[in-house]
Amino acid sequence: MAKKKKKGGLNTPMLVISAVALVVFLVGIGFSVRNILSEDRTASVMEDVTGSTAATVPMSDYQTQGRDLMEGLVIRDGGVEYLQDMLDQYKPLYAANQDTIGYLQVPGTSIDTVVVQNDEDDGLSGKYKYLKNDFYGEFTKYGNVFLDYRCGKYTLSTNTILYGHTTEDGQQVFYDLEKYTDPEFFKQNPIVEYSTLYNHYKWKIFGVFATTVEPQDDNGYVFDYIFPTMSTTDMQGYLAGVKERVLYDTGVDVQPTDKILTLSTCSYMFNTGSRRMTTRLVVVARMLRDGEEETIDASLVTDHPDYRRPQAWYTAVGQTNPYKDSPKWVPMGN
Repeated sequence: MAKKKKKGGLNTPMLVISAVALVVFLVGIGFSVRNILSEDRTASVMEDVTGSTAATVPMSDYQTQGRDLMEGLVIRDGGVEYLQDMLDQYKPLYAANQDTIGYLQVPGTSIDTVVVQNDEDDGLSGKYKYLKNDFYGEFTKYGNVFLDYRCGKYTLSTNTILYGHTTEDGQQVFYDLEKYTDPEFFKQNPIVEYSTLYNHYKWKIFGVFATTVEPQDDNGYVFDYIFPTMSTTDMQGYLAGVKERVLYDTGVDVQPTDKILTLSTCSYMFNTGSRRMTTRLVVVARMLRDGEEETIDASLVTDHPDYRRPQAWYTAVGQTNPYKDSPKWVPMGN
């Protein structure tokens, strides 16, 4: 006698097929979301209410425009305790990641990003958290712009140092710093906006240079441009070293008492033939002074074709190093 089919529901094979299909669908969604978040965290984190990831709002307009920084953020910690006197526009970012310490915008570029600092970085292992992790702590080759672990996160150091990736494919957040190797670009975009969680600041660029970070490339010397707590005497030696290395003179004056902002990223400009050198492209700015105009005198911008290169470069191209006997400045600190 044939068995009667049960009315209602699916038979066992159909249940298995349906379950498998559901799992595949959910896994697909998971991978899609992960890929989207990994491709461009900065755009995702800072997407505005219009849904445009390309929109750039001047830092000076934040308070009046009331930009909704909550859009696109994942709040992972409930009951966040905000720092006293923190600016309201940064609270959503801080709620998503308490490593948030500031925000950076460079007009004329794609650089429009939250800045973080990891308290556990110590400079010894070189495995900085945000070198290969995004804003949410997820692995990504793009990393996230981060503040040197030695710098003050809420009170500005003498030299505030920010690091970001760049590669030749143009995807990393500091790739556009390369634009500042062109003095014409600098003339149109001399101001950088970097703010802490408490205050907005504007900075006037005074130098663009490249330097090697391996002592064997330059007669055993490394120019320590990433020293955060320079004394007045240190600043004098530092500024002399910058002056030797700048790709062009900006005409912007700097005093030893000025606060400095340093943007540092990888560069390939000293590679010659088969000779490869670990190089950094550096854009340095000083804080805009009270009552100072944001514009610069373009007539003072002049080429500096004989800027200082590492000894390995001169050797590779068969030239004499005119800076071979220059002082090797070493910071002493406060």
